[in-house]
Amino acid sequence: MKRNNLLILLSVFLSMIGINASAYDIAVKNADGVTIYYNFIRISSNDAKLVVTYLRDKFNSNAYKGTVVIPEKVSYNGETLSVISIGNWAFGGCYGLTSITIPNSVTSIGDQAFSGCFGLTSITIPNSVTSIGYLAFSGCFGLTSITIPNSVTSISSDAFNNCSGLTSVIVESGNTKYDSRDNCNAIIKTSSNTLIQGCKATTIPNSVTSIGYWAFYGCSSLTSITIPNSVTGIGWYAFQGCSSLTSVTVLNLTPVAITGTVFSNRGSATLYVPKGSKEAYQATDYWSEFKEIVEIDQTNIDKIMSEENGKAMIFTIDGKRVDNLKTGLNVIRMKDGTTRKVVVK
Repeated sequence: MKRNNLLILLSVFLSMIGINASAYDIAVKNADGVTIYYNFIRISSNDAKLVVTYLRDKFNSNAYKGTVVIPEKVSYNGETLSVISIGNWAFGGCYGLTSITIPNSVTSIGDQAFSGCFGLTSITIPNSVTSIGYLAFSGCFGLTSITIPNSVTSISSDAFNNCSGLTSVIVESGNTKYDSRDNCNAIIKTSSNTLIQGCKATTIPNSVTSIGYWAFYGCSSLTSITIPNSVTGIGWYAFQGCSSLTSVTVLNLTPVAITGTVFSNRGSATLYVPKGSKEAYQATDYWSEFKEIVEIDQTNIDKIMSEENGKAMIFTIDGKRVDNLKTGLNVIRMKDGTTRKVVVK
């Protein structure tokens, strides 16, 4: 026991002075035979905690494969140690990782913890997690859905960038920092009304005032997007890598300030703007670089409503049902490229 404590103290000391003889402090095999690598992150006279780490090199593709179950507690040299964090780069580049189970003891997911795990198809973030770091899930192409528990109070704005397979993005109700209002399939920072993460199925709510950096980065299946007139700013790289984006509707009469790095596919996309604002967009840097700018007439409004069980049900002219429309004016993009306006009372 004394020898073990000395090793723990030595590990902590080496990390403090910037010397790291190996990427991990201990390696412990699970009951299922999978070896997981850990570092000690805190120590007192009778206590130590563990953080999951990488094998040898950052983004070591051979460190973890298949299914990995992270235990809540680890027995090592007669001691029981709690696993409280998934560290920076812990699973980065493990393209053979297909499934991960995170215990309720984990409170943080570090920078690039799962970056490049394109074989990962699903993950459940437990309600113990409070923070998700920089590029934590970047490049996880296989992920189709993500649910942010109400315990999370900090999410890096690029935590899920380049997750091109996402179709469902949900923040649990009760979260005080983030939300997915109006079933929008996005993560919104509540205090600033900033959309920080979207996906190919996102509908931007009318209450959103800005679209954050990297918000739709790498959404290669996104074909169209409507930006409501409540949006006054769009961050860098927000729509970079959206190679299938061919239709962008902006409902602002005045062009929103952007840079050339926002829409990488603008040369192949059509920009739809309110009637009377085409000249302003044509005269504005970067907006003018869209393949075509087309005005939409907001005076001709189609009112297509019926009542079903006391709820307003909205249909487009071709009979396709559209849910989650807001009270007031809604603009619907049709498959043939035309638009329809619907007023919900």
